[in-house]
Amino acid sequence: MAQVLVVADDLTGANATGARFARAGMRVAVVTPERVAAVVEDCDVVVANLDSRHAAPDLAADLVTDVVEAVWPVGLVVKRTDTTLRGNIGAELEAAWRAVRERVDDRYRVRALLVPAFPASGRTTVDGVQLLDGVPLDRTALAEDPFHPMDTGRVADILARQTGLAVRHVPARQVSAELLAADLTAGDEPVVLCDAADERRIEDIATAAADVHRADGTVWVAADPGPMGAQLAYALRLRGRSEAPGPLLAVAGSPTELTRRQLATVARTGPARFVDLDAARFTDPGDGHADDVARALVDRLTTTVFPEVVVVRVAAPDGAPPAEAARALPARLAGLVADALREVEARAGAHALPNGLFLVGGDLTSCVLDALGVRDFEVGGEVVPLAVHGTLGGGPLDGVPVVTKGGLVGDDATAVECLAKLRRAARARLLQVRAEVPEHVLPAARPGPGARRG
Repeated sequence: MAQVLVVADDLTGANATGARFARAGMRVAVVTPERVAAVVEDCDVVVANLDSRHAAPDLAADLVTDVVEAVWPVGLVVKRTDTTLRGNIGAELEAAWRAVRERVDDRYRVRALLVPAFPASGRTTVDGVQLLDGVPLDRTALAEDPFHPMDTGRVADILARQTGLAVRHVPARQVSAELLAADLTAGDEPVVLCDAADERRIEDIATAAADVHRADGTVWVAADPGPMGAQLAYALRLRGRSEAPGPLLAVAGSPTELTRRQLATVARTGPARFVDLDAARFTDPGDGHADDVARALVDRLTTTVFPEVVVVRVAAPDGAPPAEAARALPARLAGLVADALREVEARAGAHALPNGLFLVGGDLTSCVLDALGVRDFEVGGEVVPLAVHGTLGGGPLDGVPVVTKGGLVGDDATAVECLAKLRRAARARLLQVRAEVPEHVLPAARPGPGARRG
């Protein structure tokens, strides 16, 4: 049965939002309201395109109620909103909230989590005001929109024209995860409106909302143009039943004591599956150890999914490996990694390939990038000094985020920091799909790939 229902008011938004879930490995169908019941058993995410943006508010609300009834129960209902808050925003949000409220035990609170920001397309929410490229909606071309002219950018005021549901505003501020969860828990207003100016803030809100759900049973109805709903589904651990995205892959070709301590910290602090190799045996052509390592690596990669990490590390129980073995190790290990990825793709498909790559050791990094046929490395910045993050260009991991560092860089916690950065970048890539923006509003954005239609 479906785990997520997305209710959209136009086809462009429906497709773009569905594509976010599809890239995260979930089976998605975008359908008309009449078709939702027909696909609910075969998909992880049902996206209902109501085509209701220009409909009468009462009709739009009735359509929302009907599709929730047809698909229920699901783990999350997402009311997809226009990025510039046009259409029947208040009427459809209230209908979604009421439809879920009627189907949830009275012991639990039902609240709409409204995060209208879409930072990648220049839509942000600051002090409760929706901004387009930093400008309030009513001071943009939307003020003269032929269907929905905007005379205010205040989100609560836009909602109030179609709904009497009370709104609690949660401003953006530097707080801990616990305090953010407390912000989301406070009050009894049905709608919680959150400011957000970047994707990290949206991820933090989603994580806090999921924590609140697990702590007191609060049932959330997500209301947003795309980013928040997908992040909340992820934070609630709603996963696809097939084509789950592949894990992170860390390859540490450095046998230094610091690297060993860093990887030991990784083992203590998060989900990780290790593949150990003995450098001396691995580089000996007459030893079968390399074949054992290759089989173990393919097995780990095909049975582990994101956000876990598979770590290849050098084990040297008798101290540093011989100099000849150390010199031969980077090229041999890079070749093994490239062969393993080809085997993973052949067995499980491209979706099972690593969704992030962490390389430790300068020589190893060069050899792995060569072996994978990487054409370029787009540098994004530093995690810590001399630990660089970026994006791979070309080869089987084209577009995948990467972090590289030397074997003597950082302290015992540095590998954990690098993997955290990599995990955030991989999650953003899996969930990020740019939505189409009408040309008369902002012609610079382009549509992302659409999910299939039912």
